Amino acid sequence: MSGASQANITFVTGLGHRISSDDIVGTMQECFEEGFLENQQAASNAQRFLDQTLKFPDEFFDGALVWDALQFLTSPLVDQTIAQLLRVMRPGGAMLVFFNSDEKVTQIPVYNYRIQDPKTLVQIPRTNIPRQRTQFFNNRAIEKLFQNAASLKFFLTRDHLRELIVRR
Repeated sequence: MSGASQANITFVTGLGHRISSDDIVGTMQECFEEGFLENQQAASNAQRFLDQTLKFPDEFFDGALVWDALQFLTSPLVDQTIAQLLRVMRPGGAMLVFFNSDEKVTQIPVYNYRIQDPKTLVQIPRTNIPRQRTQFFNNRAIEKLFQNAASLKFFLTRDHLRELIVRR
């Protein structure tokens, strides 16, 4: 959900899967410009974002690589985006979602994620997007965001990322 890369396309299709891409982070940059969090408060910007993202049929996907895109959204936009994600996922489908786990950080780089091999994921800063303000989501807040999902499984990585597997 943060743009397709050849490495990710090759990896996913090499496993026999089809792939579609919706660059949520790119749409954020287009709709909210420099200040992702601040500029979401304008109703016209928020509606434009919702109109441009996740325009897929219901129950279309078995899986989604959401990466860390959701941590740059504020309420109610994050709730509406998650509702759209759950809508396009098939029952039993899985999403991989990241949230920053460092509660002291207020700005972070915006990353692209590249699957290097089955055990390695590389974070590459998006140089065309400045560091963005982010909000901290603790486990309880994340559970509330995904309360309509069938299950959640949390993992803590070494790079201040909270990894989440969401099942619809």
